[in-house]
Amino acid sequence: MRAFIVEDEPLALQRINRMISQDGRLQVVGSASTYQEAIKGIEELKPEVIFLDIRLPDGTGIDVAKEVLSAGLKPYIIFTTAYGEYALEAFRLSAVDYLLKPFSQEDLSKAIDKIFEKRSNSQQVINLIKAERPIIPVKLGNKVIFLNPEDIYYVQAEMGEVSIRTKDNLLPLSKKLYEIEEELKPYNFFRVHRAYLVNLSKVKELKSVEQSKYIVVFKDINETIKTSREGAKALRDYLNI
Repeated sequence: MRAFIVEDEPLALQRINRMISQDGRLQVVGSASTYQEAIKGIEELKPEVIFLDIRLPDGTGIDVAKEVLSAGLKPYIIFTTAYGEYALEAFRLSAVDYLLKPFSQEDLSKAIDKIFEKRSNSQQVINLIKAERPIIPVKLGNKVIFLNPEDIYYVQAEMGEVSIRTKDNLLPLSKKLYEIEEELKPYNFFRVHRAYLVNLSKVKELKSVEQSKYIVVFKDINETIKTSREGAKALRDYLNI
């Protein structure tokens, strides 16, 4: 994994860099000595791991962490500092570890151990979620096709018939719309109309039209759906727009 060091003392920066290199599991891709340099470098490089000093010439490492997290980045953060009084706030920001200077090679390696343990646990959770995705059987001629949620662009109910739209086909489904809605709700599907259930992960954009409705434009398929007025309002509330 790629690491970024924020440290305003040149000797301390060299020492941390050397210790990371000796551990051998991370690659240092950049460093900064100020708050402003740190924010710019982290946003550009998007490292998976940040070693973060607390006191900087123009701010604090706590502020750097808050800014990075508020920008939607989710690096593993290890604070490296001579000041113990910020530890509680650091762990509230989900810091992996809080190393007090002078820390040893063993201390740093143990902190990196925690990073890999957390990454392993996160991957196990992701794998479990993937394993529990619903499998949706639909008929296509004399065959039965098994779909996952990510295969579906939208589900429609028309004239009493329910169909699933994939990238290549519109497939009949032997379920009611409300039944499939309950299955797909945890997978980013949203009811935008009494007759349409949309996979928001497949939506390219929303275009405002008359009566405060939206036209839903999809990725990869040349089709659109018009929401109901109630569906558009619910969608705005859901997306906070």
